[in-house]
Amino acid sequence: MLPLEKEEPYIFHFPDGNATVARLLVRRLIAGSVPGTTMEDVVTAKADYSKLDREGNAVRIRLGATVVNVKRRVREPQADEVEVAYVLDGRLKRVKARFCVLACYNAMVPYLCPELPETQKKALKYCVKAPFLYTRVALRNWEPFVKLGIHQIQAPGSYHSYVGLDFPVSLGQYRFPGKPDEPAALFLLRTPCSPGAPRRDQYRAGRYELLSTAFPTIERNTREQLQRMLGEAGFDAARDIAAITVNRWAHGYAYEFDSYSDRDLPAGPRPNVIGRAPFGNITIANSDSAARAYTDAAIDEAWRAVRELPAGRRSSAR
Repeated sequence: MLPLEKEEPYIFHFPDGNATVARLLVRRLIAGSVPGTTMEDVVTAKADYSKLDREGNAVRIRLGATVVNVKRRVREPQADEVEVAYVLDGRLKRVKARFCVLACYNAMVPYLCPELPETQKKALKYCVKAPFLYTRVALRNWEPFVKLGIHQIQAPGSYHSYVGLDFPVSLGQYRFPGKPDEPAALFLLRTPCSPGAPRRDQYRAGRYELLSTAFPTIERNTREQLQRMLGEAGFDAARDIAAITVNRWAHGYAYEFDSYSDRDLPAGPRPNVIGRAPFGNITIANSDSAARAYTDAAIDEAWRAVRELPAGRRSSAR
């Protein structure tokens, strides 16, 4: 009998999560946008936003530009093109291109591109992202965790279901706090839901909770929960908490199928596969297209979407 494989610890990540992956990509695509040359120096590097959207760049990134419509333009005998309308600084603008990859939340695609076939639009709307409440607490020290001999707490019945010290990741000039009397960051997770309802409806209910809950309510629950958990080890919420930040992640992880919630799906391709089909010069990406909420899934789907573009199909056939 082969021994069970030991589970790999969840320690391989950047201090700022997937943001570093995006920064490394931008650095490679736009010269001078992010100083440095390695993954060790990118975490604390300051990006030069003025270089992201310069004329003459092979790649241009236009921040704050919200796309509101994508439309195919059939031009015979010339090649088809795509017209993209977006809002920037309160003004509606349009750009034209040969191709377009929609790598946004897939459930938004039917609204951005209403010309899609009805079957495809229905499939794209099927998958509902999971909502999350990410609460970060800046502690003046993390001595109570040492006294209790713990680094994280699972609490299914509490306001936050997970409480844990940030992982001890040091990279380049970024160093984690190595001594208990040093300040540290605490991560708390809440997955708002509506028990008993179908999973996709629970996600919708959770999103409503995120939108309707005021910050003082979240702050009060955070302080009370930490006081109950750590009070016996000398923790005092009024004294030991330096700051609290809250991120309401209304459209968080990509929807992942399971045999219970999706048991009524008909045989054949799943909704994410039907939804990501190319539409002329428009293709669709994002981790939603893979129904997997992971960085590698997003990268794989981007690669697929680019290769599905008419130009990509021609080049891959050579």
